[in-house]
Amino acid sequence: MKPNERLQVALANGVPDSVPVGAWGHFYIQEIKTADFAATMVEFYHRYQWDFIKVHSRASYHVEGWGYTYRPSTNSSTSHYCLSSPISQPEDWAKLRPLDLSCPPLAEQLAILRSIRRQVGPHVPIIMTVFLPLDVADKLVDRNTELLRQHLAIAPELVCGALDAIATTFANLVRALVNEGVDGIYFSSKWANSHHLSSSDYLKWIKPYDLRVMSEAKSLWCNFLHLCENDIYLNDCLDYPAQVMHWDTASGNNPSFATVRQKIPSLVVSGGISSSLLAYGSTDDVRRSVREAIEQTQGRGFILAPGCSVLIGKTPQENLDALRQAAQFR
Repeated sequence: MKPNERLQVALANGVPDSVPVGAWGHFYIQEIKTADFAATMVEFYHRYQWDFIKVHSRASYHVEGWGYTYRPSTNSSTSHYCLSSPISQPEDWAKLRPLDLSCPPLAEQLAILRSIRRQVGPHVPIIMTVFLPLDVADKLVDRNTELLRQHLAIAPELVCGALDAIATTFANLVRALVNEGVDGIYFSSKWANSHHLSSSDYLKWIKPYDLRVMSEAKSLWCNFLHLCENDIYLNDCLDYPAQVMHWDTASGNNPSFATVRQKIPSLVVSGGISSSLLAYGSTDDVRRSVREAIEQTQGRGFILAPGCSVLIGKTPQENLDALRQAAQFR
């Protein structure tokens, strides 16, 4: 099967010739420049013969247009250093306005997609990454989660006004990516879990903005929803317009694939191995984890992937090779 055919069988809750597999992580040095980053994504794809390319752009592309600045990393294992973030006081949220797609970091995403498509052709699925609105807001305070929670508590109308501008911006970006021929969007949320908000608050305040962005991708065939961290609100997100639900089953109190499949047999799931195991475990550990994930899903409606970003600078190539090879045996 070609990669797109393998994925399509999995998305139809079928059993393809082998389990589709992909991996992604930050290439901190290369992700600064469009051409370098696109070439790196293609090289990483070919090196391991993944079944799709999940384009893992630098996270700050979401917020640079609103004044977030950083010092680029010079180490493959170290993230970029935030020099300034635009939000410190509740009233700062009122300053946010929707960004035009000519804004350089947003236009860059379209250029990356075009470059990768030219290099790999039409049959390789390309999945672009877009944070959901509250994740973008979190990045605007440089991941000061407690500060963002305080602002939500004392000035919800200001934060929600900013979320409206953020949702408008990224709905427009998703629409443009769709028009450029992307196969899917990897939507990411660090806030759909009990560590950050109650389920009722998430549904009331956050979900409507998520859906505004995600609805622009509803015509695509391979959208992922990544629910990050522990104690995820999986049930609250089952009606999101994504064909694939992706989470880290090794993260505390998250459901196993077997548990979810007993309740929702038709749900297409992705993950199966933790990024820390890929970085610090042995090849035997990798094979064992993959085997367990395949057993839990019977290889049906399953896309093998790390539960979160691979630690590229710390992960041995032989472990990624083991991940790729283990997907071919059921």
